[in-house]
Amino acid sequence: MTTKHPEIFLVPADMAQIACNGGGGALGHPKVYYTFHHQDEVTCGYCDRLFTKTPQDGAVVYQKAAARA
Repeated sequence: MTTKHPEIFLVPADMAQIACNGGGGALGHPKVYYTFHHQDEVTCGYCDRLFTKTPQDGAVVYQKAAARA
């Protein structure tokens, strides 16, 4: 079964930790941090955003400033 993610972010291969707030504002969620622990992907437990080190269709390059918006 393939999981659908509302957003897919391509992160640098050397990134060890990622923060997600669901986009902030009224549609966001509390800011949470995830570590990759030698994995190539992390999915947010609140909003199902996928953060990946492997290029995928539909992925956009992760921008720290955009993630805080």
